[in-house]
Amino acid sequence: MVFVKVLQEVGDYKEAIRISCHILQENGVVEERYYESILNNIEEYGGYFYLGKGICMPHARVEEGAVKAGICVLSLKYPVSFYGNEVRIFLTLSAGNEGEHFGNLQKIIQIFSDDEKVRGIREAKNDEELSALIGG
Repeated sequence: MVFVKVLQEVGDYKEAIRISCHILQENGVVEERYYESILNNIEEYGGYFYLGKGICMPHARVEEGAVKAGICVLSLKYPVSFYGNEVRIFLTLSAGNEGEHFGNLQKIIQIFSDDEKVRGIREAKNDEELSALIGG
């Protein structure tokens, strides 16, 4: 499942990840501890979640609180800094197993390989516009 949220701004990347994890948690996709697991991964491994073009893909392992497959697409009007990169799109994902993980990656590739679609995602004014672009 894909969930979407458009916000004007957040305080920092941690708040963006917290909001997206909360949306996933509300929908039974992750456990409450998933957010802390992501932060622990960032602390241990650095900013490897950054994909380029202002896109960040936070995630953690199944045993760290993932329940089932899901993606939260959080689009910000004003970017936040993540390891020296300006990020406006957070793709927080969860997968209950390896097959679900690859399914998530296929969805992300389909959506974000189209530069026009990425531009539309950045410019979406509300959740409905973003959902229409994502196909959610």
